Formats: sequence, structure tokens, C-alpha cells
Amino acid sequence: MQFKCLFFGSLFLTSSLSLGATIGIIDSGVDIKHSMLEGKVWTNPLERKNRKDDDNNGYKDDINGWNFFGNNARVIDYKHGDLFTPEVEKFFSLQSKALGGTITEEELQWLREATQDIEFVGQLTKYGNYAHGTHVAGIAAKDNPGAKILTARLIPVENPLEGLLRRVERAMDDGGDVNEIVKFIIKQGLGFIAQSQGDAFGPIGQYMAMQNVEVANASLGTSMVQAKLIITPIVQLITQGEPNEALIEELAIFFIEETVKAQTQLVTVAPNTLFVFAAGNDGTNNDKFPVAPANIKADNAISVAATQERFALASFSNWGKKVEVAAPGVAILSSVPDQNMLELSGTSQAAPFVANMAAQILDANPSLTPLAVKTIIMGTVDKKEFLADKVLTGGVVNMERALFAAESSLLLSLEEAIAGALTMVDDVPSLEAPSVLRSWTPIELR
Repeated sequence: MQFKCLFFGSLFLTSSLSLGATIGIIDSGVDIKHSMLEGKVWTNPLERKNRKDDDNNGYKDDINGWNFFGNNARVIDYKHGDLFTPEVEKFFSLQSKALGGTITEEELQWLREATQDIEFVGQLTKYGNYAHGTHVAGIAAKDNPGAKILTARLIPVENPLEGLLRRVERAMDDGGDVNEIVKFIIKQGLGFIAQSQGDAFGPIGQYMAMQNVEVANASLGTSMVQAKLIITPIVQLITQGEPNEALIEELAIFFIEETVKAQTQLVTVAPNTLFVFAAGNDGTNNDKFPVAPANIKADNAISVAATQERFALASFSNWGKKVEVAAPGVAILSSVPDQNMLELSGTSQAAPFVANMAAQILDANPSLTPLAVKTIIMGTVDKKEFLADKVLTGGVVNMERALFAAESSLLLSLEEAIAGALTMVDDVPSLEAPSVLRSWTPIELR
């Protein structure tokens, strides 16, 4: 921490007395046995492992969280451990080198060939459903001895739009009117599916509120790219010709916007929880091409872009004024299941950095509301020219400055605490940008 003076130094004694904030990880499951999470796993004090609902909250044996996909207490499925092979490890190591500009031509060629291997990419995707949540949890808990990680497991198996495609096919076979089918897709089909997507998030928000979770991280979502992949064959089926790009984009935007509206219940049912969302990895503008749930706007929600260290916006990161802040998200070393460690890249890695930060802010001053925590995070960023028109604050989060502001807010108003922190704590030193920065879209695990 680089202070310009030590006037507020005595305030920092209070944080060590905090019991530690609970961080909900809404993801693919967390390996709670990992050494990196030792002593940092949330435990339900009212529940025992006896196949009974001891605390009468509707969730049997929810000792460390809940599997909302499987409707059980299994927060991770260890049977996928054999998916972590030397080739998988090599792939992500070289991906980090590619993004960092240190990869050789030979290594880059291997990486490119690997992405063309459908079977191998399938293995990476399956491994992602296994490892993603554990990696995110490790970042959220790093260097935070008071953190308590609660798992909310959510694994999408089938994109629900695929079911809509089958319904359209049946309608076409029955000789349905094209205009009516398009109307059905827009006003009924996509709207119904969007609402269903939102309804799946409601119980998670309720669970966060029930367990008094102060911070929740959601490094997941649906983007325009994903929506278009399913909507395109539907439009082709209807038009019986070349893809109508304008219609595809219109339908995709409609679907994502409706999904964002429906998923807003996640944050509204848990007003005392700050939700941290990953902005997305398509390299697009979230103001123009929305992402769900990242585009949810609420006092208790914040969206995070990814930077390459602190000298550039990551080539893959989504951006826009609907994204509030940026955080490091390239080659982030963290835990993956079965006591392994791995470097991964994505806004999925940037978001839990901010979740970690929010938890430590609350450790420093537990009386802060989610909006106050969000205000501190946004108000204490390091302003960067390369982010001036890319995120709302135009800056990268500054952990030490934010914690200084949080400590100061015990005695000062929030505005005074932030102003003092901006004066007292320097920007985080940044490494020099490498001479070669490659544009590489990482295979994200989620």
C-alpha cells in the first residue's frame, strides 16, 4: 500500500476484528477441499449431514451451499477429475503466453491446431464445467483470511433455445404462416424462455438473502454470440434462404434484453447482497450488444471488464458504459479441483477480484450498504486513458485505496472517505506493456 502519509494508519486496526464477509459463488461448483480454500468455506451452523432439513429452510443438508441445477447439496462432482490432462494444462499455459506476448511461433502453431481439434475442445469445455467455479472461488478468497465461500451451483446443460428450434420445425411442418411464426418466436417463444431463464435465478437470490450473503459473484451468462448460434438456424428454417442478419441480430438483442429483465429478480430479492457480474468475453460493446446478467442495472449490482495487467483492456473483454469498472483478468493463477492450480483468462477472472475486494471492504466496515461498497469500488479506481471510453468509471479497481476509504468511512462521510483515499493512496504500479500484444480469444471455462 503506497500511502502519501500515515494520518489514517490507526484506522486499519479494526479490519482484523471482523468476522469476515460471506461470498456466494454462483457458478459450476466449488472444490471445497482445495488447500487454497482451507478455512474459507462457509458452513451452515444449523445443518447436519443427515438427509434432513434441520433448519427448515427447504434445503436438505445444505452445509456448504446448494446445487440449484441438481436440486441437492452436492456442490461439486469429483468424477470429472480425469479431464485434467497434460495437454489441457499445456493449452492454458500457452494461452496465457499468447495473451502476454511471450509465445513462440512453434507454441502458437500448437495452440491453433489444438483449437481445431473438435474432440479436444470438447474435453476443454467439459473440464470447464468442472473447474470454473473452483478457479473463481480461489480468486474471490485470495489473501482474505476472513472470507467464507458459499457455493450456489448452477450448470446449464442444454441451451433452452434448442427446444424452441424443435417447436419451430414442427410449426413449419404443419404449414404455419411465416409471419405468424416470426411473431410467435419474438413475442411468445423467446419471451417465455427468457422468463424461464430469469425464474431459475430467483431461488438463488432468495438463498443468498436467506444466508445473509454479503457479496455474490456470477461469472456466467448469455451473450449475443451464444444467442445468435441458436437463433440463426431458426431464421434460416423460416426464411428458407440465406441468413437474414438483421433479423437474427434483432431477435438476439430482444432475447438477451428480455433475459436481463427476467434475471433482475436475482438482485431484487437479495437487496443486502452486492452482485458482481463478469462483463463477457466477446470483445463487444455491452451498450449495443447486451449480455445477461451483466447488463442488470441496480444499486446492488456491478459489472466488470478485464484488463491485461494494468496497461490495456484485454483483447477479449466486453466493454461499454454499462460496465462499471475493470480488473485484471489475463493469466490469473488460481485453484482448480483436485489440488491443482491453473492460469486462466477472462472477465470470469476479473469479476471475483472485485468480489474479493467488496468482501474486504465489508470486513473493514460491516455497516456499509451494497450501494456504499459499490460507490467505494467505483470512486477509488485508477483512471486509465485506455479505459476512458470503455467502462463507466474509466478505471481499474484499486484494492488498497478502496480499503483505505472503507476504513476511513468508520469516522468520515463516504464522500470524504473516498476523497481522502484518492489523496492518500497512489495508483497501483503497472508493468510495462510487452512489445507484442496478440489478439487471442481465450476458451473460457464456465
